[in-house]
Amino acid sequence: MRLTPRLSAIAAMVPGGSVVADIGTDHGYIPVFLIAGGKVRRAVASDVKIGPLDKARGVIRRHGLEDRIETRLGNGLEVLKPGEVDTIVIAGMGGMLIKDLLEAGRSALEGIKRLVLQPMNAQEVVREWLSRNGYEICDETLAREKERVYQIIAAMPGERPIEDPFYFEIGKALIEKRHPLLPFLLEKKEKEYKKIIAGLNRAEQAGTAERLREYTRRLARLRGVMEQCSKWST
Repeated sequence: MRLTPRLSAIAAMVPGGSVVADIGTDHGYIPVFLIAGGKVRRAVASDVKIGPLDKARGVIRRHGLEDRIETRLGNGLEVLKPGEVDTIVIAGMGGMLIKDLLEAGRSALEGIKRLVLQPMNAQEVVREWLSRNGYEICDETLAREKERVYQIIAAMPGERPIEDPFYFEIGKALIEKRHPLLPFLLEKKEKEYKKIIAGLNRAEQAGTAERLREYTRRLARLRGVMEQCSKWST
């Protein structure tokens, strides 16, 4: 089975030999890929909707993996018992929803060694939740499909919180590893900040001055990282 760049990057973050749960599995491609490739021992594939779960069941059947991948219908981490898996994948959802699922499923997080999260937006919300709830980000990567770049975050239990709020916005690991797609991500972030600043400059509501100063600071910091990136190949 061949995966898209996004799904392939997510699967690469799953530790070998683990027991994994793919929450919101959709077609079940990630657990099928991981089991068929011998990377993980067992998998749970869950979805809140019966339609996607039935599609996943069909993919699992076609690959003859019904005895290795269990499918479950349910919302978020409520489908898991504490300790039955050691790795959880939550991908393709908004950052706020991922945060809410983690918050609501704290009991299922007991004994989890790795979280692999791919928020479609609000990545800063996910990083901040992890940092403030006893997790440290151990790795990050990016994947590009056409004009979209996806951020994949791996976390494990730990006590190294993110002290600098800037790294909620842009993963520090991406800078440290000089990820080749980081300049592309930063360009998109720069456009986002400039659009917000332009809107705040036009606004006349009370309280916009502080937000304007904050986003101006963020933009300056972002451009500093962009300048740093420009020197990587020199």
